[in-house]
This record gives sequence, C-alpha cells and structure tokens, in this order.
Amino acid sequence: MKKTVFVILLCGVIALCLSGCGKSSVENAKKDLQESQEKYGFVEKETIDVLVAKFNTEVLDNSSLNSASADYLTEDNNQYWYGLIEGIYLVVVPENYTGDKTIDIVDYMLIYVDKTSKHKDDAVVYAKHLIKANYNEATETEIDTLLEEAKNKSTTGKTAYNGKGISVGYLDNNDYYQYQVLRFYK
Repeated sequence: MKKTVFVILLCGVIALCLSGCGKSSVENAKKDLQESQEKYGFVEKETIDVLVAKFNTEVLDNSSLNSASADYLTEDNNQYWYGLIEGIYLVVVPENYTGDKTIDIVDYMLIYVDKTSKHKDDAVVYAKHLIKANYNEATETEIDTLLEEAKNKSTTGKTAYNGKGISVGYLDNNDYYQYQVLRFYK
C-alpha cells in the first residue's frame, strides 16, 4: 500500500514538473519572439503583386528608370525575375512559391546586377527605390546609411537592420552583385 501511494505521488510530481517545464519553454519562446520584434521590428505581409507595384510607383515617381513589367518577367527556381534594363533585374523570392503573384507572400527582394552591365550606376538608384517600396517611411539618409552598412558588413555575411521590419544586405560575387531587402513579419 505504501509503495502504491509512493508511486502515485511520484507520478504526480513528475507530471507537475513536465507540465511546468513545457509552459516555461513556451513562455521563453514568446519572450524571445517579442524581444526579436522589438529589436528588428516587423512589417505587414504583402504579396508579390503589391510590392512590385510599390516598387514601380517609387521608380516612376522619382526617376526616369524602367519599371518592372510582366512583359519582362521570367519565373525561375521558384523566383520571379523582372528585367529592368540590360544586366539589371528585380528578383522577388516568395515565402512559398505557388506561381500566383496575387497570393505569394514576399520573403525578400533584391536588385541583381551583372558586372558586365553598362548600367551599373542605375543599380544603386534601383536599390534605393526597393528599400523605399519595402519601408515607405525611410528617409534618404536612412536609406544611404543602410546601403553603406550593408556593403561594410557584406564580408561577414551580416545585414544592416533598420529596426522597423527590414534589413538590407549586399552580396558581391565574381560575376554579379546584389542589393537585398529582407522582410520580417510578425
């Protein structure tokens, strides 16, 4: 009898410990998520069509550069590649590729520049428009700072955070380079 009572009490203690541990790890995960959102910020989820339209608005309202057009769209490797001008592309990578730009949510976007392009000077302008399309409250100074930080951090594999839901990366390869805008969602 004493043995049965002891086993029941032991099982109860184990059950309480396990349920308490599980609750603690869930609370820790929630706390970590909240701290991450406070540090990096977040933006609302948006579809490919919406963000490409925002990018085009920035380009057309603030420059004489070509906008992204479905006429020059190629879908490759679960990514959307919009030809902007010879050797420069807007690439949009969805979280989950469905092939439907009206429902695919943007994971990140980038300006891809072939190093043989004659229009490399336009790449920085496109990158600035891309940042503004992803975070429309960004100032010119903030955009310049993000681009400079991204280039400086490129050798470490890190990106420049604005604390408001996006980060900017720069990748330089032998044949091409990229200006990347990553989005953080809640």
